Amino acid sequence: MTERLFEPDVVQCPFPRYRELQEQGPVYKVPDDDLYLVLGYDDCVEVLTNPDVYSSKAGPGLRQRQAPAARAVLSQGHRIVRTLLTNDPPSHRRYRRIVASAFTPRRLGALALDVTDTVAALVDTIEKVEQVDFVRDFAQPLPLIVIADFLGVPKDDLAIFKRWSDDAAEVLGGTLSEQRQIEVNTSLQELLQYFAERTEDRRGTPTSDFLGALVEADEGRLTTEEIIAIAYVVLVAGNETTVNLVSSVLLMLLQEPHLMASVRADRSLIPSAIEEALRLQSPIQGFPRVATVDSEINGVPVPAGSRVMVMIGAANRDSAQFENPDEVNLASGPAAHVSFGKGIHFCVGAALSRLEAGIALNALLDRFGSIQLTDPDFEPRYADNAILRSLLTLPVTLRP
Repeated sequence: MTERLFEPDVVQCPFPRYRELQEQGPVYKVPDDDLYLVLGYDDCVEVLTNPDVYSSKAGPGLRQRQAPAARAVLSQGHRIVRTLLTNDPPSHRRYRRIVASAFTPRRLGALALDVTDTVAALVDTIEKVEQVDFVRDFAQPLPLIVIADFLGVPKDDLAIFKRWSDDAAEVLGGTLSEQRQIEVNTSLQELLQYFAERTEDRRGTPTSDFLGALVEADEGRLTTEEIIAIAYVVLVAGNETTVNLVSSVLLMLLQEPHLMASVRADRSLIPSAIEEALRLQSPIQGFPRVATVDSEINGVPVPAGSRVMVMIGAANRDSAQFENPDEVNLASGPAAHVSFGKGIHFCVGAALSRLEAGIALNALLDRFGSIQLTDPDFEPRYADNAILRSLLTLPVTLRP
């Protein structure tokens, strides 16, 4: 049943269900709902590149009605104003320009040195223990350390930042109880307050980190609420999706030892391995939009006001776009997947995410002559989140 698409058992492996829906047509109207699932590659690109017709103001993730007590928590502190993910032109262009200036090739070159140092320190740590949980011990701390340092967050605050980031990610794709809604909303208010206080610090004492750059941006005209909203997006997007990418690319190679051997023998294949992991296990499975006018997607009428979910995980396995779409193809050429989106909302941090994954994989192959699943019968388990595909654990055995 399609209405079970976002339920936990299907979320564990949604790809067969995607295929069933694609066989019915490239767009699926969810029964008794105003939600349209866009499943075909070309149609997903069409929606993502037409912001005038399909607005990003739908909000991130799946919509869930908030309990009154949970709404009350949100009303007590800072609000998240529309800046990047949930905004449209023309104001979106202003924020995009400001944030993009932090991810230029020159800045990424400088960040590469920090990423390399962070990766080396993490490899030193896991080298001391033969069996590790790769997700917990490497994939999770890597982007959190990188993005926290980028933002200007002290390392002493990393543990609380991980909780804040995890809670923000859970909101996107899970069906939360009233108590859990209250907890994650409280967490969000703590995060926003933290950023607000650090923003005020930088107004008095300028810094060279990203928060400091935001305070100085646009001749100092960004409000505190605009700054903390941008910082919130950068934290969650820069952390959660990269955790998923780094975990997915290693799992993909471990599950197919001949691919691991090929990549180990020819490091020039690492970028292709990263792109295939992005395609096959899209860190973000769906991007929400809302139709601003009566429209039509591949012959399917979509009334104004309808919610439209661009199913990235389905588009990336569309047989009309990819030959043998469920198989890893390291010779596939330039990336054609839509895991980082398309158009004006293409992920501004995509290059940093790829950079972290590439440096990490190279370092692991340099240090360890053998990387294997601790349990040959390991069955991956993912978080109960229909939007963010998050591997929960990955036990591996590492040998020199």
